Amino acid sequence: MAIVHRALFSTLLVVSSLCHAADEVEPAAVQALTHMGSYLRSLTQFEVEARSQTDQVLENGQSVEFRHHTRLLAELPDKLMVTVDTQGKRRSLYYDGHTFTVYQSPGAYYASTPAPTTITQLIDQLHERYGIELPLADLFRWDANTARQVGLQSALLIGSDTLDGQRCDHYALRQADIDWQVWLRQGEQPLPCRLVISRRDIPEQPRHSVDFTWQLNPAIEASRFEFVPPHGAQNVPLQWAPSARTSQARP
Repeated sequence: MAIVHRALFSTLLVVSSLCHAADEVEPAAVQALTHMGSYLRSLTQFEVEARSQTDQVLENGQSVEFRHHTRLLAELPDKLMVTVDTQGKRRSLYYDGHTFTVYQSPGAYYASTPAPTTITQLIDQLHERYGIELPLADLFRWDANTARQVGLQSALLIGSDTLDGQRCDHYALRQADIDWQVWLRQGEQPLPCRLVISRRDIPEQPRHSVDFTWQLNPAIEASRFEFVPPHGAQNVPLQWAPSARTSQARP
């Protein structure tokens, strides 16, 4: 019984320590995020596989989980291919430096449009003009200054875990309406191993989590970024988002 009491007391000490630190922004935690951003921006090519779970809140307030399997291949600054598998369907996105194409299979239609000259410009254009959020876009947005720009209210190191054979440091962070956790690979390649985001601006506090598997020296062929339409598939216009059409209509 004494051993149990000592174990419980030790656990309470750990919880108390974390609670005490919950409103602190630890410089080392911010530095770890900065280091991650700098390293991501140094990559010239990579392939990443992401397995994610996302809560969606129904009208009756019940949360339903959806699973996605995303594969992303990038060759900076102007080559990208993404596939997202969910609910028995696959959505594919291709960017070869000149054209962006989206196709959902099985299907008889695809949409292609002229694209800007870099992946980061493409991400902005898709969001602003078409209302499309590129999967895993934050891997391209995060840079050395992002950690200081997002308005962190707290940031602390929780500990370390082994995820998929990689030793990772576990950080907990908080913004105005969002709590998030990130596990960063230890060593000279501080890549994200796992990410968990919790919404606090919704009563149900839905969560999104994703586990990453990285390949930094993938076999890359130019044909992987080029879309070849299936036999009989038709090219249809990519529809502008209503907000973008309104903005264009203004004098």
